[in-house]
Amino acid sequence: MEITQLKYFLGVAEELHFSKAAEKLFITQPALSRQIQQLEGELGVILFERNKRNVSLTMAGECLRVEAIKIMNQLEFVKKRVTLIHNGEEGELRVGHPGSAIHSVLPQILLEIQQKFPKIRTILSEEIENVLLNAIKDNKVDIGFVRESIIDAQFDSRTISSEFLAVVLPENHAISQDNFIDISQFKDEKFILTPRQEGSVYYDKLIKLCERSGFLPNIIHESNYGATILRLVEHNLGISILPISYQTSMPKGVKFIALKTIPETTSLSLVWLRDNTNPMIKNFLEVCEGMLV
Repeated sequence: MEITQLKYFLGVAEELHFSKAAEKLFITQPALSRQIQQLEGELGVILFERNKRNVSLTMAGECLRVEAIKIMNQLEFVKKRVTLIHNGEEGELRVGHPGSAIHSVLPQILLEIQQKFPKIRTILSEEIENVLLNAIKDNKVDIGFVRESIIDAQFDSRTISSEFLAVVLPENHAISQDNFIDISQFKDEKFILTPRQEGSVYYDKLIKLCERSGFLPNIIHESNYGATILRLVEHNLGISILPISYQTSMPKGVKFIALKTIPETTSLSLVWLRDNTNPMIKNFLEVCEGMLV
């Protein structure tokens, strides 16, 4: 039994007239009759009762009509899904990100993806940078957000946003945005920073920021997670430097001093394997770039 035979059978079953069905199916009536006869012969049943005036379905024919409609609908569904997947408009896209991304661009990107490609399902995982890059290399993550750009022949990357850095202080700290002069005012403070990882441009940027002001930060606590750092600062365990986007979720006992007078900003980049052929990556990138216009 072939799909074409079912198509011809359904054409006759709808019209109950071979000539009219042949015309709609763009086939000659003799050829259509042969196709139906071949189908009946293959199944070993009579599908249509025929006489000079009328054509009607037999019980077997009615059963085949119902099932053939299901088959053709399923086939059409499969064709559409295959096309969507080929075009990167359906499927699962695994996205890794640092905590800061969820406080800045990521929610809006996901909203745009949901609106433009409603059949794409994103699977999110918050990862520290070195773990994320290894996950991308191992094809456990398709695309990821990282702080600063990645220089590695295995990856492609694209910067999608930048923002100011900010000093994060307990709310009762003596220095505020009003009396802040420069970061050297914090040279005697205890710092809570992210740990240094191999090739970490972001960490090196924070250290150089302090060095240019004449000191090295006294780091007493390290954490890869901004939410943890905020809580530690809130409990007077030290101060920190974070992307200013964290200000959107800061605890009540914390304040931010934006470092708008220094040359450094921190960028957020997308990174993915150069040879990853997942077509959803292209659509994800187009959404991100469209938001920057």
